[in-house]
Amino acid sequence: MGDPGFESVAKENEAPVGKLRRRVRMALVRLSWVYLLAVLLLWALVRFAGDRWWLATLVLFGPLWGAAVPLTILGPAAIAFCRRALYPLVIAGAVLGFGVLDVCLPWRALVHGRASGPPIRMLTCNVHNALLNTAEMNRLLEQSKPDIVILQEAWKFQWKPSAGDETWNFRRHGELFIAARYPILQTVDYTDRAWRPWGGAGARYDIAAPGGTLHLFSLHLASPHMPFRAVRLRKAGSVKWLQEHLAMRGAQSDQFSSLAKEMGNDVILGGDFNTPCQSALYHREWSGFSDAFNAAGLGTGHSYFGLGASVRIDHLLSAAGWRCIRCRVGPDVGSPHRPVIADFERTGSE
Repeated sequence: MGDPGFESVAKENEAPVGKLRRRVRMALVRLSWVYLLAVLLLWALVRFAGDRWWLATLVLFGPLWGAAVPLTILGPAAIAFCRRALYPLVIAGAVLGFGVLDVCLPWRALVHGRASGPPIRMLTCNVHNALLNTAEMNRLLEQSKPDIVILQEAWKFQWKPSAGDETWNFRRHGELFIAARYPILQTVDYTDRAWRPWGGAGARYDIAAPGGTLHLFSLHLASPHMPFRAVRLRKAGSVKWLQEHLAMRGAQSDQFSSLAKEMGNDVILGGDFNTPCQSALYHREWSGFSDAFNAAGLGTGHSYFGLGASVRIDHLLSAAGWRCIRCRVGPDVGSPHRPVIADFERTGSE
């Protein structure tokens, strides 16, 4: 028989331990639900106020990955001590990954209808002029073998195709540069002098692509760099400056979105939109087009790296006449922007 006194002492020792475990479990459950609420609020902020409200825009362009840090702590703790806490954490992880961080899976490329005609490979990049490593870019162009190249901030860029490859056609309009293996039938430069205080450039190239004329837009919308810097340094009038920038970028987006829609379904747009996919502005102006990385990319697709953050602001978009079957972000070529490379096929929609 056991010692009654010993059993009594054991029960007294177990009581505080049991209470502590219950408190830890209760705290984990509460913290998990609070975290889910915080993630939902963050998603709503960037989705409905990003690129509309100046403060939400700062959050949108900031290091959103930081919101995943609590998940790395709460997740293992929930697995170890309280599985009930995993339910809100799983939901929070899905909202954070697909809603806030905009993680993409290439499933859309697999469910579309049958394409017609050969694919066209396109490459776009804001090369940031003097920051570009020309040798690295030329190496990438030789390796990736694009059919059409559109570059922004490319005032000094000079590309020399391989010896014997004389099929290229070139055009340059200010900072915009295009090289195409197909004839360029017509060029329309939409760049407006009134944009100079804010930046911005845009042009349309009508290209004799296989299967018909492709209306290709190369865009560089107004950059938020200077207003962001002014806000960080708390300069007088910086918030108003950022608000004016948002209005200008919104007006440029509306202009080019309308122009592209007027051209019908045989349209592709590419370049530096300075607009993340999560923002209200992107959804308002560009949701009518298919985003190449959303359709056929894997991961976050971040194309700009700077100031401790990374965002996807360089895009290739297409109207209903085209669909993307592959898309990836290229390597570092010196610019803070990474090239975006995508293969498009005609869908047969007219």
